[in-house]
Amino acid sequence: MRRFLIGWILIVLLLPFAAAWIYSEWSEKNQQIEQESSQLQIDVQTVSGVQRMGTSDFLIGAIAGQIPAEFEVETLKAQAVMARSCLYKQAGDRYYISASDTGMTWCSETERKKMWGTSYKENNDRIRQAVRETDGQILYSEGGQMILPAWFYIGNGKTRSAKEAWGEETSWFQSVESSWDTESPEYETTTEMTKRQLIRQMKRYDPAFDCPAETLASNCEITAVDSAGYVTEIQIGNRLMSGEDFRYALELPSACFKIAFESNQVQIRVYGRGHGVGFDQYGANRQAKEGKNYEQLLQYYLTGVKVGE
Repeated sequence: MRRFLIGWILIVLLLPFAAAWIYSEWSEKNQQIEQESSQLQIDVQTVSGVQRMGTSDFLIGAIAGQIPAEFEVETLKAQAVMARSCLYKQAGDRYYISASDTGMTWCSETERKKMWGTSYKENNDRIRQAVRETDGQILYSEGGQMILPAWFYIGNGKTRSAKEAWGEETSWFQSVESSWDTESPEYETTTEMTKRQLIRQMKRYDPAFDCPAETLASNCEITAVDSAGYVTEIQIGNRLMSGEDFRYALELPSACFKIAFESNQVQIRVYGRGHGVGFDQYGANRQAKEGKNYEQLLQYYLTGVKVGE
């Protein structure tokens, strides 16, 4: 009888704690379900059909193809905030969006395993951490407008303003110093080809292009360069084109280049990788190694921006 009474007393005493624990577990699970159901969903075309996924899963696959996974976690966190900003800016008021409308490429688990090999788990976990620790954070302008950020891999020691690069004034895309780039082993590359090879590539890009190989050297001139050193205009043969168009025609790493002709050969020396506007990933990573956090990195390269939810 005494044991029976002690048992009942224990049940009565512990019942409130058990009920509280059950409610806490239920509440947490219910909150998680509500959060997932209200989250932006992305439809991704895979080999097995269309797969619908949440923001976090999509971002992990997108970021994998945007930045070296071995970069500092703070740099990866900055990239996660930018990628999430792009995603929500493109989605607008929609709760569902096709991956093709995001402007970002999504790398599947299979592609990531192939790309990273034995480093797959480590790299995937680092990106997952960056996404998790910046959950919900996006970029806003000083006026509170959600922005569409831009990034590139390596600059030429100085970023470009949107006004000079694209002809559009954008307050958060201003030119800033980024001297860390010049210390990268990938800072400078050289592309060599024959004159006829150059002409062939130009015709592939623009069928109306015309210039005899014999007069190519005398009919090729860089006519305009911006304050950061990127070519904005080049006259070649019968075409006056932008530095970016010339870059794409010859598959150059950037539009910051110099051209030299010698006999039948063309040598193009290129500085940096990418368009040079906005967030400099290499420069940011060097700053992260020096102790800067992701918000400081973003605010250094994207003038006047704020990180918020």
